Amino acid sequence: MSGADLIVIGAGMAGINAAARAVEAEASVVVIERDRVGGTCPLRGCIPSKALIRSAEVAHEARTAAAYGVSAGPVSVDMGAVADRVQGIIDKGGAGARAYLESLPGLRLVMGEARFEEPGVLSVGGERIAAPRVLVATGAAPVTPPIPGLAETPHLTSTDALTLRELPGRLLVIGAGPIGLELGQALSRLGAAVTLIDQAPRLLMQADPAMGEALAELLAAEGIELVLDARIERVESRPDGGPRITVTRDGATRELDGDAILLGAGRGPDLEALHPAGAGIETNGKGVPVDARLETSQPGHFAAGDVLGPPYGPFTHTARQLGRDAASNALGADPHDANPDVGPWAVFTDPEFTMVGMTEQAAREAGHDVGVGTSEFSGGKARAWGQERGLVTAVVDRTAGSILGAQILGYHAADLIHPVVVAMRAGDPDALLGAYHVHPTLGETVQGAVRSAFSG
Repeated sequence: MSGADLIVIGAGMAGINAAARAVEAEASVVVIERDRVGGTCPLRGCIPSKALIRSAEVAHEARTAAAYGVSAGPVSVDMGAVADRVQGIIDKGGAGARAYLESLPGLRLVMGEARFEEPGVLSVGGERIAAPRVLVATGAAPVTPPIPGLAETPHLTSTDALTLRELPGRLLVIGAGPIGLELGQALSRLGAAVTLIDQAPRLLMQADPAMGEALAELLAAEGIELVLDARIERVESRPDGGPRITVTRDGATRELDGDAILLGAGRGPDLEALHPAGAGIETNGKGVPVDARLETSQPGHFAAGDVLGPPYGPFTHTARQLGRDAASNALGADPHDANPDVGPWAVFTDPEFTMVGMTEQAAREAGHDVGVGTSEFSGGKARAWGQERGLVTAVVDRTAGSILGAQILGYHAADLIHPVVVAMRAGDPDALLGAYHVHPTLGETVQGAVRSAFSG
């Protein structure tokens, strides 16, 4: 039986950063990975999906080039070439992540499926590996909702969508969360007729209603059909083999026919093959419960990243930090409570949506002296760029002189939120309000919304 000071199960963003922190603490580390090093973000999620979105954006810009005085001619999309580009980016990201991990001194990478035999002991391809400390960082996998007939009907996952070499003519997307919105719009711009279906009454339920309503109008203007506030009754295959989804909305039943179904309903903890019960680790349907220091129900066994579930967000930036936190706590190297605040998050539609902190409603319910400022993306660079779409909302406590949150729907919104994040972390809105902003830039709009919230 081989061993180490720490076993890390999963070489995604949480696992890689946990391993790096353990090496910093001069611990010996074994990292076990069953697939490719890198995890969801560079291999199946944020990076390849943005590559697909970028190809779709270029196609859309080519089709609308006449509005800028440019004649681009007929636009065609080669999905095989799009898929090859996406795969090349996946391969580069995976190779880079593995090279970094293997460069860490005192670390051994073991490729294979890990399974707990008992606390602190795992089997991997016939090898038994033991350690006094174990970190579970197995990530998440696409979730199949319990909809009658869905499991028996052929469908695509978000991973499948990234490798499509032929587009379905009509695409039915189940779930209008970040995954469904991003991939739905991208595949629509690449040539599919897209219908987004969700039980929620509006888009972006975590945000102020105006944001979801504005995004819905923009997507509808591009020809995407939104079927919201709808209950899916069943999914089935038609006699010709194509899928059919039956929904009930406003008391009326409707059949939606397509050529393919894409599941955009999110991801859930990937734990089944690991057999956490073998180590006495308690789990639930949402993830692995942990205490404030990320220790599971089994002493000496920790968890980090997407496998945790709520309240920890399924984001790469949180997975990186939680991996380091868990390794520090497991090894007793500067042990500390983890911060469950997910910070900012974004949906990479076009225009993008991003938010941080409280909404107006949450701030009022918490008893703050609420000030709200709103700016539209109009004038300046937005007008020159042809991007006068969306708005910015800032929420502040006027008495305390603090920024409570902000939301942005606009061109490259995810890049624009960070000055607000920094000012919130610094606890000083003057860090944002007093700073010169280059004119003309989109960031001026964000500064204007925050200023309006304090003065309006």
